[in-house]
Amino acid sequence: MQIPRTLPLRADPAPGEALDSWLMRLAHRNGMPLRWLTTALGFGDRLWVWHNYDLTWKLPPSLLRRIEAQAGLPSTALDATVLDQFNDLGWKPLVGSRFCPGCLNESAGRWPIRWQLPYTFACLIHRSLLAVLCPTCQRVPRNSISERSGIAPPTHCTHGRTRHGPACDSDLLSHPMQPLDPADPRLTAQIWINIRLDRFDDAAVTDLRDLNALAVWFLHRIDPNELEYLGSATVSALNAHRDGLHGIKRHSPTAAVIAAAMACQAIDVITADEGQRLPRITPLLRDVYTTYRTGQAPAARGPMILSHQRLSGLSEHLRHSILTSADGHLPVSERLRYRTCTTTPRLPEPDSGTAADRARHLPQYLWPDWLIRFLPTRGAHVTEVAIDITNALLIPGNPVRNLRATDELTPWRNATSLFLSDCAKQHPDTLAAICALAEHLDAHGSPIDYRRRRSVFTDIALTAEQWHEICYQASSDPGRADRLLNARRYLFQLLTGADLNNPQHLLAFTSKSSKAGLQNFHRLLNSPLREGLHRHGIGLLHAAGIDEPLTWSPPATCVAGLILPGRDPDDIDLSTAQHLLDVENLSPTAVARRLGVTVEHIRYIQHRFDRPPPTLPKTSPTAARQLRERATAVLTRAFFNREYRQAGRTLRNIATTTGIAYTLVAQHARAHGFPVSNRSKKEAATHARRVTNKKRPRVTPKRKREARKRKPIIDPAWLQQQAGTLQRTNGDIAAELALSHQTVRRHRQHLGIAARPTGSAGHVVQTRRHPELPADLRRAVEGKRNGWQRLRRFQNLAAHPSVNAAAKALGLHTQNLSHQLDQLEADIGQPLIERTSSRYRAMQLTQAGRDLLEQLRRPSIRRLLDRYAPPHKSWKENKTAKSDAELTSRSVSPNQTEDRTSHSPSPRRRSSERMSADDDLSPAIGMEKRS
Repeated sequence: MQIPRTLPLRADPAPGEALDSWLMRLAHRNGMPLRWLTTALGFGDRLWVWHNYDLTWKLPPSLLRRIEAQAGLPSTALDATVLDQFNDLGWKPLVGSRFCPGCLNESAGRWPIRWQLPYTFACLIHRSLLAVLCPTCQRVPRNSISERSGIAPPTHCTHGRTRHGPACDSDLLSHPMQPLDPADPRLTAQIWINIRLDRFDDAAVTDLRDLNALAVWFLHRIDPNELEYLGSATVSALNAHRDGLHGIKRHSPTAAVIAAAMACQAIDVITADEGQRLPRITPLLRDVYTTYRTGQAPAARGPMILSHQRLSGLSEHLRHSILTSADGHLPVSERLRYRTCTTTPRLPEPDSGTAADRARHLPQYLWPDWLIRFLPTRGAHVTEVAIDITNALLIPGNPVRNLRATDELTPWRNATSLFLSDCAKQHPDTLAAICALAEHLDAHGSPIDYRRRRSVFTDIALTAEQWHEICYQASSDPGRADRLLNARRYLFQLLTGADLNNPQHLLAFTSKSSKAGLQNFHRLLNSPLREGLHRHGIGLLHAAGIDEPLTWSPPATCVAGLILPGRDPDDIDLSTAQHLLDVENLSPTAVARRLGVTVEHIRYIQHRFDRPPPTLPKTSPTAARQLRERATAVLTRAFFNREYRQAGRTLRNIATTTGIAYTLVAQHARAHGFPVSNRSKKEAATHARRVTNKKRPRVTPKRKREARKRKPIIDPAWLQQQAGTLQRTNGDIAAELALSHQTVRRHRQHLGIAARPTGSAGHVVQTRRHPELPADLRRAVEGKRNGWQRLRRFQNLAAHPSVNAAAKALGLHTQNLSHQLDQLEADIGQPLIERTSSRYRAMQLTQAGRDLLEQLRRPSIRRLLDRYAPPHKSWKENKTAKSDAELTSRSVSPNQTEDRTSHSPSPRRRSSERMSADDDLSPAIGMEKRS
């Protein structure tokens, strides 16, 4: 191999000088063009087509070693003259080189290698910005090689219109200086950069890489007006940079000005304290670059999404600090995606696929126990919360944006972001809990593959025969066809976690009544029937080849220490809730209001009740089947031989004693070969018709005359005293004698006892005296019409939670009962119940009302109350509380009616109802008026 010739005239490179600068000086000293020299040094065809930094970047090490040998330089002496030493920074070198005219003049045309770095923009010696373009041709120096390169002095511009054309040959030293104030932040920024370039350790490289990433980010996001502290020239330069064409930017005269401004912004963020970074990173959180295309102000656009590409270029520490500082200013989806609401914010992992595969472990409708934890007490719809939280669980760590990320479950809605934002304001730990739950699913997965179940179970295979068999095993009534449909919906939601409000499902709700029907099915589901349905669901899984548990939900420990909007599912007294639901028959809404929880909380704990099967109606298919099987077991051949043939009992007697229908008894008797006569059956039917059609004896005039001549059953003297002297009403006397008021009126007329005088308002004034009664009772009954009846009404009213419930139980109109209560309070002189404007608060007695109720319980007063005001004919002490409980859930205040539309009669109707209510209170009044 031939050894290359050494150069006759040599020159050593200056410290920090670029390789192209040294080659230019070497060619100039040898009096030859640079192309001749580079050919002799072994560059070959490398410079045939000129590209940027072909003389200073990515040169083969063997070429550098050859040049060192030909120039008589020590080995690796040229490593400091090329840009490869800065490769760890990830900076893209400049096109050509910036320059300082003063430094070129003082160094006799030596160009430092750092002038080709993008963040070398100021000369610290002359305190000025570096020049960018030739003052004559307005092109960046040293970005191409011409015929004059090496011949012209190193301080002259060698550019020409073409490679072989005449060169510009302008003296670069004539470029005017751009001095800076000694306190200018750009000089401080250049010092910060130079210190790290000199040190160039790991920490310095990290800072300089962060500088480049932040500077590029600021270049696209910052508002030019925010750079006014660097002077108006900087603001104008950034505006021109964004408005100019892309090709012109290669020869922008303000490149150093813009680089200095972006470096100042980036260094300000890097060097800021942890708690002071938020104001400095605000420009990174909005899309200012779009402002110049749309004309929309940045403030009106609001926060924008973070740039994953920009954040990935930052160091881990700086990225963590920026994400933590920006948490409160990001959209809720970005807070979830980057987990800024947690203590460990980080970037999504595009290649892992963990977040994308998370939908496999999620139901479409949130798990019931977690729905309770995330459901606020008020102000949120249950279905929307169940869907929104599930969609939100797909966002943490997912690089795919919202719509595509949640498309497998439910498309992302704008209302989802609004709900999560409002929830995060009121309950700051909500988003952190969502991230924690998502991380638990990523780390531990789920024993249920909901994606597979959603594809397998598009419908539930539950025939009518299977449903009847399940109900028979559970001793429950199968009901009508809608009950079977609700059972299929129950299993479908249990297996797939589907949202039945979504019309894409075959078993989706078709109306509000269908949704209410499923809720009622949940409420009335007893324990044996629930177990039977679960067994059928497990059978469906096994038939599909799926070895998974029927249901599952993440443990509550994955959000330990976080405060969620809702309450814990176990934070409720099961015995109290079951008593209110099953014994008092209150609706779930009324129970939830009384216990201070949500309705969904009550619906969830219903599945934990131990409910025995209810008593079956006789018309139920299950009851009929049980009766048939019981008849088969009891009515054997031996039984008929013993009871029917030997003991001589009739089939009807056997049916009565065994509780088995006569038809079944006769059927089994025939099946066992015993003769059955239809005579007894026909005779029984004839007797029943006779009893049913039996007519009352005809009332003839003769029988009427005989009835008048009968001896009166009421003592005339006593009746004279009670009706004439004491002025008691017919109904009052009739109640005491257990007769009808018509009988008392007929006896009074027969004895010639005149009717009671009436007042100006048509009211009969009572004159009974009861000196032994308390003052309140005396004011209520003495001299008052129907005073005892009003006390009876008050006693009945106190046993109910509202006036509506009491009126319904008594068979009266609410307005009439309220009117009687008002009259009683007026007679006593003080209120007996507390009025309220809220229809959701139960009625409360005042102290006067409680005292009055205690007085009515005294034995002596109770006897008077039973004597003058017996219980209403429609009132039953052992009446079930079902209707009362239903009324309680929708009761209104005592001064309001339950439904103004359906309970607002006309004035004529109201007067007639008030009269009919008075007739109910005292049956004798109607007879007196008719008399």
